[in-house]
Amino acid sequence: MSSQITSINKKDNKLLYYIDSGLDKFVILIITVVRFFIPRKYKQRFDKLTEHKEMLHNVVGLAFFNALGGLCVMVTQVKLANYLGASVYGIYSYCLAIGEVGAMFVRYGRNKTMVRDLIQFPEKRNSMIVSTSFLSLINLGLFLAVAFVCHKPLDIEVNWTYFLLILSPCIAQISLGPVYESLKLMSWSSIYALLQKFGFLAVIWLLFFFHFDVGLFEIGIIVVIVGIVVVAMEYYEIGTQLHINFLSKVRLIGIWNLYKSNFVIFLSCVTGVAFGPLIRLILNNYTDSKSVGIYAAGLQIYHICLFLNTQISRVGNPMMAEAGKQDCSIKKRRRLVFRYAIIMFGTSIPFALPMLVCPGLLTSMLFSEEYTSLESYLPLLGVYLFAMAIGVVFMQYMISMRLDKTYFTIYLTGAVLTVIFAYWLIPIYGVLGAFIAFCVPHSMGCLCYMLFSLKSLKK
Repeated sequence: MSSQITSINKKDNKLLYYIDSGLDKFVILIITVVRFFIPRKYKQRFDKLTEHKEMLHNVVGLAFFNALGGLCVMVTQVKLANYLGASVYGIYSYCLAIGEVGAMFVRYGRNKTMVRDLIQFPEKRNSMIVSTSFLSLINLGLFLAVAFVCHKPLDIEVNWTYFLLILSPCIAQISLGPVYESLKLMSWSSIYALLQKFGFLAVIWLLFFFHFDVGLFEIGIIVVIVGIVVVAMEYYEIGTQLHINFLSKVRLIGIWNLYKSNFVIFLSCVTGVAFGPLIRLILNNYTDSKSVGIYAAGLQIYHICLFLNTQISRVGNPMMAEAGKQDCSIKKRRRLVFRYAIIMFGTSIPFALPMLVCPGLLTSMLFSEEYTSLESYLPLLGVYLFAMAIGVVFMQYMISMRLDKTYFTIYLTGAVLTVIFAYWLIPIYGVLGAFIAFCVPHSMGCLCYMLFSLKSLKK
């Protein structure tokens, strides 16, 4: 569709525009400083690299905004873990684990395929955005209904705190992040994510500052309200800038087609509960909420260490989707995949090494004595970080090449092994068994993604 708008006018959003303009000036400054110091014989080659200024803008923006947001979240989560205590923090983590299961159902695998489809089928963009949004809302309603019916088997009392906490991870799945990524506006999208984090953190720390009691209900209602406001801002911007009327464009047949076409990827995402939320549920069943709290604290450190790789993978995802087009040569695909893998592995080194070399220091710096046992488990997470850095590259490649069934088979096998490991090891080893079940099967899956992708790249 030649008349279709392919970007947004950033100046219409004054707040985000000024923030983004500051980032643009910072990127230009980085390029100027680096160019000044490199030898003259390399300047021409460097100038060729700076032609990809948009990519650098997105990488720096994602890294900076998410690092800033991640640092603030880390400090706040550590404060909450110490303020609430391991037992209450364990209940908090348990409710979030249930919400994360719902989040996987809400997004229905579109977080993995939407960027690919928007780039490879641009003529269907508007209808695809509308159908995906309504699909997510329908799934959210279904999940909340199931969560209400199944509260007894989940050992949870039905109240507003429970619903707010399980709803909080789901709200982010209704956002339009994949749309911004398809428009190569990752840094712009990351500003919205930063606003959401800052909104939550500002209210929480104000409550702490004025010595108000902060309980699970207060945490839940703050997260939900701030999340809804930021998501509404995204929908308003995309709707007005791309001329999408979400109510008039909705078609039941479009939603149904998404349900069918994305079913295999959705199944892989559903089985993905085994790689995190389900382990916490099993751990809570066989141990106590304190163990769940220690496990959750370990995952906090892991996700913080993973953040740079996550930002780079968001920039790489649209590029991988472009590589999945039929007119892309095999030589270009190989070059992209291998360079991408080297970058991901290299950026994981400074984050994995502290978990491998000085886990005790890392634990004592972040948490109280109640979490001392965590230092025994961090080296395992450090090795897993390397596996994930490489695995993400080849997962994206398989999805971009529409090797959905192979991807699903590997993912399902890893999930089944995770469940087996969890039920086998957690009753014996407790938190250690949970970390083994979390890391080992998925690492094996990452190895399989790489082997099948390399086989495809040889053709």
